[in-house]
Amino acid sequence: MDEAQFQDLVDRQGEDLARWPEAVRVEAEQLLAVSEAARRILGDAIALRAAFASGRPIRAPRDLAARILALANDDDGAAA
Repeated sequence: MDEAQFQDLVDRQGEDLARWPEAVRVEAEQLLAVSEAARRILGDAIALRAAFASGRPIRAPRDLAARILALANDDDGAAA
């Protein structure tokens, strides 16, 4: 398993590895033991869940929608 696969699993399965299917959980735990990037991915997911659970409103930056649309309409795919 690489970090991209791990990110996909965190996105689909959530940040609680105990809830993951055993086969992928074992691979994920092995990756976490050696990969700072994987630990960062998991830490970010845990922080995001905590932010949502806090009950405090989460607001996007004022120009976020415009930036997303600009990137979506950018012909060469480069960031604005």
